[in-house]
Amino acid sequence: MQKSVISHRSGPFSVVSMGLPGDHEGKTATRVFFVKGADRIALIDSGLYGGLPDLKQAFEELGIAHDDLDLLLLTHEHMDHVGNNGWLKAETGCTIMGHEGRADRVADNMLNAKAIVHAFPEGEHFDLKAEYLDWMGPTEGPIESFIKDQDVIDLGGGVELEVVEVLGHSMGEVGFYERSTGTLVIADPLLPPFNPVLYLYEDPNVMRATFDKIERFLAERDVQAVLFAHDEVKTAEETVDLVNDCRRRVDQVEASMVTHMKANPGISFADLRDKCCDDQNMVREWRALVSIDASLKDFVARGVAEQRDGGWHYVG
Repeated sequence: MQKSVISHRSGPFSVVSMGLPGDHEGKTATRVFFVKGADRIALIDSGLYGGLPDLKQAFEELGIAHDDLDLLLLTHEHMDHVGNNGWLKAETGCTIMGHEGRADRVADNMLNAKAIVHAFPEGEHFDLKAEYLDWMGPTEGPIESFIKDQDVIDLGGGVELEVVEVLGHSMGEVGFYERSTGTLVIADPLLPPFNPVLYLYEDPNVMRATFDKIERFLAERDVQAVLFAHDEVKTAEETVDLVNDCRRRVDQVEASMVTHMKANPGISFADLRDKCCDDQNMVREWRALVSIDASLKDFVARGVAEQRDGGWHYVG
């Protein structure tokens, strides 16, 4: 008997889990979310290209014909969330909706890969194909309609998805709140503690503001369940605990940076990344470069660090 790819069902939601390769294998998966209203069916994220067989099976298990899918709603542009955009557009004719902030990257796989994996000279040794492009299909599925904070997408029969901006991990990331069931769907603003890579954020201040926003949202709304791209379903109370742990991990990145700049005046960008990854027993890879760079820019803006003679110095 074929194993089900549906890992969770509740109300209008059906969750499809796809295993991740490489450093993530056996540790975490990525998830996409079918949402069925009386009038329209939406899919939140398309997953990674290696998970396409799971996505095809999910259509069959759920009894959804390809051309019954109306909307593909994107949380953000990273490769494990947009990998099957092109296939879905060609097979279903769905309208692809997402935040304007990273629309250029969604429309161009090579730009998407280069803009993050090869954002810095220290990351140029990473193989774009193995590290990023292989996770996306051969054709892109560009965003056709932009969505923003507090927009509401009506699927009919009382199923409404409110858009919630959750910037920081990506500066074009959104989540979705289904009001009738009190279900919040978020992808990567809250990463699980078993994630094998350093916390990825593009701006530490925006990331922390999003942690605060999520905590307020959980307190102010009747959130009954939170669905994650890389974690199991959680209650609001469990999610608050995760928010606090995510704050701690971002703080730990910056504390490590300060420690190593003090101990090694003039430390290189790459060495700073390596030492911060080692402190948390994380993989030394390209995501960490993004986070270290983001915090260095903030340190410089606050006058507590500076770059001299090609190296980094703590001056706070």
